[in-house]
Amino acid sequence: MNLSNLAPAWQQYKSVNSLTDIPEAEILSAIEPRRTGAGKFLLKRFVQNAFAYSLLIFALHGCAV
Repeated sequence: MNLSNLAPAWQQYKSVNSLTDIPEAEILSAIEPRRTGAGKFLLKRFVQNAFAYSLLIFALHGCAV
């Protein structure tokens, strides 16, 4: 993706919204994907969902429609 075509629009956006004090590196670091801790987050979500599912199965085990 060629980002040089977006430079004039970016300069106009910064001047309109008064973002000239924020360095471009800081903005780019805020929007780039963060890969650290993704595995831990996925494991935590999996454990929470497994616990909720097992709780539902245990609670609704005797219910028959």
